[in-house]
Amino acid sequence: MTSTPQPVSSPSALSHAPPARPTSAPPGGSGTLTPSRAIPTDFKSSLAAWWSNSSYKEARLAEERLLRRMSMFESTPAHPAPSKGWFGLSSGHHAPTPTTNQSSDNVGEINTSEPIPIQGTGLVATLKNVFIPTPDPAMAPEHPADPRDQNLTTSAASSASDLSSGAGSATGSEKKHKHRLSKCKKDDGKLVDYINTLEISASENKNSKEAVVVLHGYAAALGFFFRNWESIAQSTAATGRRTFFLDWLGMGLSSRPSPSLLASPTSAPTPTRVSRAEHFFLSSLESWRIAAGLDKMILVGHSLGGYLASAYAVRYPERVRGLILVSPAGIPHGPEYVRYPLTAELGGKPRPKGNLTRENSETSGDLDEAVNAAEAEIEGGGKAPEAKGEAKEWQKQRKKSLINQGMMKFFVWGWERGLSPFSILRSVGPFGPMWVGRYSSRRFAAQTEEDVRDLHSYIYGTSIMKGSGEYCISHILAPGAYARIPILDRINRVKAPVTFLWMDVDGGRASVEALKKAGNDNASIHVVPKAGHHLYLDNPEFTNRILDEAIKAIPKSH
Repeated sequence: MTSTPQPVSSPSALSHAPPARPTSAPPGGSGTLTPSRAIPTDFKSSLAAWWSNSSYKEARLAEERLLRRMSMFESTPAHPAPSKGWFGLSSGHHAPTPTTNQSSDNVGEINTSEPIPIQGTGLVATLKNVFIPTPDPAMAPEHPADPRDQNLTTSAASSASDLSSGAGSATGSEKKHKHRLSKCKKDDGKLVDYINTLEISASENKNSKEAVVVLHGYAAALGFFFRNWESIAQSTAATGRRTFFLDWLGMGLSSRPSPSLLASPTSAPTPTRVSRAEHFFLSSLESWRIAAGLDKMILVGHSLGGYLASAYAVRYPERVRGLILVSPAGIPHGPEYVRYPLTAELGGKPRPKGNLTRENSETSGDLDEAVNAAEAEIEGGGKAPEAKGEAKEWQKQRKKSLINQGMMKFFVWGWERGLSPFSILRSVGPFGPMWVGRYSSRRFAAQTEEDVRDLHSYIYGTSIMKGSGEYCISHILAPGAYARIPILDRINRVKAPVTFLWMDVDGGRASVEALKKAGNDNASIHVVPKAGHHLYLDNPEFTNRILDEAIKAIPKSH
């Protein structure tokens, strides 16, 4: 699954006097890290931040700063060998800076951190990259809710098992894996990717076949849960399970395969378009499960992670012991909702093609109609229902930034062509750090000044890396943040316990009703007060208490 940690030399250009230890980190840690730079507030400081940024290395350092908020670092001997920082990222060390142009001999090995005890908890934290086969879009169903093809599933499982069988060894072909921003290749020529994985588990549970797996949302990564790591891990350990926090494939610090793997042909019908985008993530999560040696999972998903966790539970119901959905995206029907029949319901007839495709040209009238539809979704005008949940939050932000119809037209035009917000961010160059800084300062205003700086560094570092999984958003969601094929149409097939956490109660009511109608009475809704969309950050104490109750309420299968 991973290779042996390798010491990484530090170039003189990065040497510096050890700074004061961050106040949010536990005392007596192993080495020190350079504090995050101040958030740029003008073009000059933004230019300096952009010029000195090396993307992957800065993102790893930002992740390390967040990881150090756990009580895990022990005092370093006077003259140590490499210190115990994650991936060796402590004073005098730096992460290899990967590029897709270097030969494999010059790219840094993919490393696993040394297991580090979290003091006073009995937990051990380990950061690692878990190798998985690259998702094959040809295996995606025609409709995201179509029954799973067991033959294709068996083939995928075999590929994942082949990787996991030698993954724990640092010898043989696995040692030849190199860190890249896009893909890795095994000796047999098959494409291989990896999932950035943080495990926090008790040593007595190390062989457990069940786990709680936490999945982040869009434009986020596993480090966003820094206020929840230890609490969730302790709750999980009490049930005899392991705990994992993942970066989705193509996001965060996982590998970044080509976005063509999730993009649809230009004339693809909407169900096919959604299914292919979902398959990119569901297939990689299933491959990760196999490689991690798990039989059953409780999935905790935030926003897009909640949407994908729900879709996974529909696709692989035998693998899910429970769902905990935190402000999930894509649950309700939008004002322009259309039900798309399953493939079996078509009776062999071809599926109608979509009306507006990403590469076709539209007339002015076509674009006006698309804008009007998006306006209806966003504004809830006319007979359209009031926006709820994710769409309601999206609406508030949209009103602040999209002022006129012309800007709305550009937005819809870009959205329908898969234009990613991060592709815009990467294109603006030295303005990027300042723009992200404004977002970070506004969105995380309730956090400490240091937390805001560290989150800003983390967001910017992961956002400007090679575009990959981010391009899913326009395939899965329509303008206005309503799902093209809502989870509400499928959630009645989930038989496991489902817990919703929302900033308002309306978002999960229809889903709970659908579950109960289908015979699943084990569903509940909780409202987290004094919180926005990132409620696990805005009110971590309340959120952690609900998560603790939900996790402990689900018994192990064996």
